[in-house]
Amino acid sequence: MTRLANSIGYFRMCFMQRRCGIVRALLLCVVFGMTLSPVARAGSPVRLLPLSAIKSGQVQYALIRGQPVHGYLSQPADTRGAQPGIILIHMWWGLNQHMRDLAVQLARRGYVVLAVDLYNGHTTRDPQIAARLMDIANQNPGALLSNLEQAVAYMNVTQNVKRLGVIGWSVGGQWAFRIASDLPQAFDAMAVFYAAPYTEPSQLAPLRMPILAFFGGRDPFVPQAVVDKFQWAAGLASARVVIHIYPHAKAAFDDPDSTAYDAHDAQDAWRQLDAFLARYLKN
Repeated sequence: MTRLANSIGYFRMCFMQRRCGIVRALLLCVVFGMTLSPVARAGSPVRLLPLSAIKSGQVQYALIRGQPVHGYLSQPADTRGAQPGIILIHMWWGLNQHMRDLAVQLARRGYVVLAVDLYNGHTTRDPQIAARLMDIANQNPGALLSNLEQAVAYMNVTQNVKRLGVIGWSVGGQWAFRIASDLPQAFDAMAVFYAAPYTEPSQLAPLRMPILAFFGGRDPFVPQAVVDKFQWAAGLASARVVIHIYPHAKAAFDDPDSTAYDAHDAQDAWRQLDAFLARYLKN
């Protein structure tokens, strides 16, 4: 226990310093023996399929209280055999055009992608309306969980994917944690962008899939103390987590429609995401 306590003390001391995300990820590996995936040194660019080789459109993937739930499915048009799949969970703006564009971009990388809808078709760019939509949805967590459980079934049964990942942004990242906890055997990889993470080892212990998490160093919604506690909890739970922090970024740093958009950080995050998904969903 003394050795563990000393390790935790050293861990917390190091993370009080202003260091880049890669150093933090390396410290996790040194102190707790966690695995550092190739995303920390993401390299060669991914070959993209042309847009003409992608088919996309609205699909019904769930039924909640007798009402159909529609999402956006994007996939390579010419596929042979089972393909890797990804479920996208939108940020608090809803399933908007940006999320659809992300689905297409991932499909161009060879994935079958389902962008789910937690807001029953509603989208907005008004923060007050977004907060209200999020509150309304969160009033019935059972329905949201059923929504995502049925998305998993749709991908496994209807789309017959061979491996499955989940990616969530902001509040969608929180629900990525939730569905991965509910169905830990369903996912081969999980990635979250600036989402309030689990901060207790008991919450992270069931999550045996590799996790890639991106945070902004200037994000007021997920402050440094929360990220530090996530790192601490992940280490104690022996979770397979790689965390990357962009020191000057805020939430939505990868959203071109946001004033917080940072092209350099967004491109770097996608390079890492590409390597992460390829390793755990394709190889």
